[in-house]
Amino acid sequence: MRYPALCVLPILLGLSAAAYGQSPVAPQRRVTLGWPEIFDPARLLRLNLEMDSGDWTTIQHDLSFDIEVPALLWMDGEAPILVSVRRKSCDALTSAPGFDKVSLKIDTNEYVDDQVWHDLEKLSLENGDDEDVVKEGLAWGLHRLAKSPVGYGYDAALANWATLVINGVHTGVYVNVEQRDDTLLKNRGLWVEDETWLYELDDPYGDVLEEGEGDSPAFTALCYDPFQRPSPGCPTPETGVLQADLERWIDMQSMLTLAAVDAFIAAPDALFSKGKNCSYADFATGGRLYFPWDLDSVLNDVNFDVFNPGQHYADIVLGVPAFRERYKGILTDMVDGPLHEDAARAYLDAMEALLTLPLSADVNNQIGDAGAIAEHFDRLRAWIVERKANVLAQVAAD
Repeated sequence: MRYPALCVLPILLGLSAAAYGQSPVAPQRRVTLGWPEIFDPARLLRLNLEMDSGDWTTIQHDLSFDIEVPALLWMDGEAPILVSVRRKSCDALTSAPGFDKVSLKIDTNEYVDDQVWHDLEKLSLENGDDEDVVKEGLAWGLHRLAKSPVGYGYDAALANWATLVINGVHTGVYVNVEQRDDTLLKNRGLWVEDETWLYELDDPYGDVLEEGEGDSPAFTALCYDPFQRPSPGCPTPETGVLQADLERWIDMQSMLTLAAVDAFIAAPDALFSKGKNCSYADFATGGRLYFPWDLDSVLNDVNFDVFNPGQHYADIVLGVPAFRERYKGILTDMVDGPLHEDAARAYLDAMEALLTLPLSADVNNQIGDAGAIAEHFDRLRAWIVERKANVLAQVAAD
């Protein structure tokens, strides 16, 4: 249901004043961050939400993940705006007394047409439920570092961190991940009306069209496994035809970079390891670009097989000798270049300096106190070094 903005906003402001015995937050100096500055990993965003207390209880316990409620959103130093809030399909973290820490989707134009917040229409705040926000944020950071001459040729993975105060209560640290929508493509200059499509792949063979009209030419052409369920009417071509077909419709540097970084961070639920958890943009002339998503189960198995044997995307795509060699080259170039242990260590050092105090104040951090947080960062530094050696050994042995 859409609410008239002029009706809902005074109600929320009045509720805010009554709830806290004070005037609503006064407009202050507006923060002028735009895209992509809002995702600067050196910046910890300080976000605030106010909503009816009953609505907040509903959101915490909503297992349909569909209920949306009105709220006020502002970042420290700016005026509040009217948004909608719903819970995302992640497990709730329940260590804090009085509230559950849940992942949230915030929509800026549900109730106010064409409203944007720092060049964004949606925010995706991840609570780190499968592991923790440090691992999840590092995974995004490594994908981000992969924007280089040997990796992505575009911003594939913008994310940083935010603290979130809801109804005056500090609820912890979240990973702030750029939402996969048409705004993502427009901000990159990639959107052409009627010639651009954006798909989300949450489950194997479960491609869902998120933006665009009808199916893209690439989606129609790639009717075979691994892109769509095996069908006698559209068998996977033999190697030579397959190679030409994929090079016709897909930016293979994009796909293989996504696969290489996912393999390095040992992501068991990614495109080449499970056939899921990514988005991709299609264009009328081909050149599909891939974007990572859902990086919450990562950086665990230091011996994770980079070739993902037995998985349909990996087996079919890497079954083309030219693509296998290119993939190995990208992996090698990555761990010796943008993902080198020195670069990863510098990223972790900056993360630790930025996040230690906020994490220490978050009882749902899934790590522990300040001492445990320091040990956690040290383990990740050691993991990166060991993982690089393991990856290079696997590539050399293939």
